[in-house]
Amino acid sequence: MKDSGKIDIRQLQVFHEIYREKSVSKAAENLGMGQPGVSIELNKLRKHFNDTLFVRVGNTMQATAVAESLNGYIMDLLDKWKRIAEFTEEFDPGTSTRRFTISMMDISHMEILPKLVAYLHVNAPNIALDIVPITPETPVQMSNGAVDLAIGFVPQLKAGFYQQKLFRQQYECLVSSHHPRIQGKLSLEDFQREGHVVFYHQGTGHSILEQKIRRLGIQRNIYIQLSSFLGLGLLIEKSDLITSIPTRLSKMFARNPNLRSYALPFESPRYVIRQHWHARFHQDAGSRWMRKIIYEFFNTSENTDSGNH
Repeated sequence: MKDSGKIDIRQLQVFHEIYREKSVSKAAENLGMGQPGVSIELNKLRKHFNDTLFVRVGNTMQATAVAESLNGYIMDLLDKWKRIAEFTEEFDPGTSTRRFTISMMDISHMEILPKLVAYLHVNAPNIALDIVPITPETPVQMSNGAVDLAIGFVPQLKAGFYQQKLFRQQYECLVSSHHPRIQGKLSLEDFQREGHVVFYHQGTGHSILEQKIRRLGIQRNIYIQLSSFLGLGLLIEKSDLITSIPTRLSKMFARNPNLRSYALPFESPRYVIRQHWHARFHQDAGSRWMRKIIYEFFNTSENTDSGNH
């Protein structure tokens, strides 16, 4: 059995040019090689196939029967090689049927998804989305290609990931407009006295708020602990409970006249919400397109990609 590893692309190009030009000198000229170099490569092919491949007839080099049989295969292989060498990934959102998997928390569902779905409906109607939560497994899922993009506060990502700032975030307190004890301003005394709804989950920056509260020695009456913002607005509206949530979410809830957003009675910690992606998707045309769309939703003045390599 012949060793295919002994044939390289240069030898196949030599074969093709001699077959086409019927001349070693013209083949050498077309390939930018000297005639001795072409002869060396031709001799390697002759040895490999145990055939002269080309014989001189007058002033031309004529293909043998073996060379004629090989020519179709070699032409096909060179054409494929050319396509590989000239490959440029293209992505047409208007016709693409790609399915993107994006990790985000429910706060992003409320703020980002409506904008994204509306945009896709008009500009990329065949693109589909799989939305999954941010979990401790998210970095591994991004590394193995199961997740295209993560949007949120994900400080645990290390080497091999890129990130882009979307917006800055801080916290406010959401309270019922009909709260019997909180009207006009939220005091530290109010904050420590009232029952709280708190959150513990990945991707929201809530741990930063918890650290700030502990550092200040603030005591709270934690009444309910949740892992989702689902149903939060109705819960606060129908009770005397209060909750500290990201400002953007608080403002959304406060559009309801039965809810009111208050500044925290201490300086709120600030953090940055970013979109994150693995290096394997950095130059991917579809991923680049999706990142650009999401970035533009927030119209921030900073647009810098940074890799944690």
